Amino acid sequence: MQLRKKKLGLASGGINIIILDDEDAFKINAKPGSRVRIFKKNLDGTLIEPGIIAIVDLATGSGIVEPGEVGVYDEVKDKLALGEDDKNIEIFLSSKPKSYAAIRKKIKGKELSTQEILGIVNDCVDERLLGIELASFITGVEIHGLTENEIVDFTYAFTHSGDILDLGPNVYDKHSTGGVPGNKITLIIVPIIASAGLLIPKTSTRAITSPSGTADSMEVLASVSFTKEEILNILESKKAGIFWAGAMKSAPAADIFIKIEKSLNIDPLPIMIASILAKKLSMGVKILTMDIPVGPGTKFPTVEIGRKFARQFKEIAARVGIECTCLLTSASQPIGHAVGPALEAREALRLLIDPSVGPSSLLNKSTDLAGALLEMAGKAPEGKGKEYATDILKSGKAYDEMKQLIRTQGGFPDILPEDITVGPYIAEMKADIQGIISEVNNRHINSIAKIAGCPASKSAGIEIEHKIGHKVQLGDTILKIYAPTDSQLKKAVEYYNSHPVFNFASMTIEKI
Repeated sequence: MQLRKKKLGLASGGINIIILDDEDAFKINAKPGSRVRIFKKNLDGTLIEPGIIAIVDLATGSGIVEPGEVGVYDEVKDKLALGEDDKNIEIFLSSKPKSYAAIRKKIKGKELSTQEILGIVNDCVDERLLGIELASFITGVEIHGLTENEIVDFTYAFTHSGDILDLGPNVYDKHSTGGVPGNKITLIIVPIIASAGLLIPKTSTRAITSPSGTADSMEVLASVSFTKEEILNILESKKAGIFWAGAMKSAPAADIFIKIEKSLNIDPLPIMIASILAKKLSMGVKILTMDIPVGPGTKFPTVEIGRKFARQFKEIAARVGIECTCLLTSASQPIGHAVGPALEAREALRLLIDPSVGPSSLLNKSTDLAGALLEMAGKAPEGKGKEYATDILKSGKAYDEMKQLIRTQGGFPDILPEDITVGPYIAEMKADIQGIISEVNNRHINSIAKIAGCPASKSAGIEIEHKIGHKVQLGDTILKIYAPTDSQLKKAVEYYNSHPVFNFASMTIEKI
């Protein structure tokens, strides 16, 4: 059916939607939620393949679209590249793709073949599957899991859905499963590894549910958004980089799955393994250290659960050609004292300039993971990697490497911690009792930082003045909140006052 295009000036948040007059919909047997394929037309009237799949909404009243018109959301307009001269578009009712049968199969708990998995991933990238259908599949995986063969197949399918870089036989990387605030270790690890002469092209994410992702913090110091060609040029001159993965076509199918998982608030471990490894394979990574924070609020609340995941991850990684060492790390409290893009960049820069200033948790975790990579690379004997990583830091080589990295990525290499803008609205939270801090609530820390403006405002965040084991006196400043506006600061303070961040143990051991 040929219909006149009408731009609605509406965005759906990523879903392809069109609006049909109910009479036109009846003519092609379309109902609300039906799947249709839409084509842009050449000047001679021929269809421009392959078109896109969209979901139908119906206009049951007047004024939205008239008979003979189709209302297009921004996503449809952009993907079809509809200009002012494109007056008409062609619409056909579309059936479910073959991969829908494989989705139903997994919902029933059955194992999928390589071809069935490839079909799901290809249809996902080509947008032949609707979001609700992928959500059903992801739920099926959450309930029934995947076999190791299925995880391997998904890893390869995710990888081949986008660009793949071949950077040679010795490419190194680190990854964290997340869940702990202030985990800015990449800004320390990458320059250490590069200082040892190893290639580490680190792709990182922006924050989705946390106050800051590595890409957010690095962007305070330098650009992180580069095309594949630009990344290759950077890596020709430097052995390192910290890049935003979203600017590349790196395993895009995995990103589609992850987006739906976020909306479902589930994160099936088999898909997580496939997604992580696909991102690494797309960058040519051969050797990997895996940071697995364990503790309340993380994906792995106990050491045993984390250990089980680590063993499975290593096995799958080996099957796809990646040598991996996993480190279970403590997630009992934030790493370092800073949470938020600019504050984390400032804290990392301070440590690179002078490791003696700490903080010790950031120093120790960074050198633990960097040391594991150095041992795997043969740069240090087993058990001596942490010492070698610490020596690199203390020598100033890692800081020099970071300055070069910042320059190569378009930043100002001589930036100092005090040059980084934070706030400007600041509140100092005081201790209303005295005692020894026995617990820091990571979930509340994250919430306060986000209410203050993170990650949209890079200058927002939190500095934690005292952590577990510290003695605090009445009236001591225990936490600072930074916000870009007074109203955001007030909301963050209000949340802090009603959601205790710290638990205190009495200084009295026993009364006799």
